[in-house]
Amino acid sequence: MEATPNLDWLLGGLAIAILLGGMAMLLSGVSGMDEASGKAKKK
Repeated sequence: MEATPNLDWLLGGLAIAILLGGMAMLLSGVSGMDEASGKAKKK
């Protein structure tokens, strides 16, 4: 594995990108749900 440091960098980058993307999706999903529930309660 030490002979391919580039592979480690790629895997690390993918993991970070997936984590950041997942967090962004969760945050946007939660805010969207809050807005929807807020509108429903107002009605």
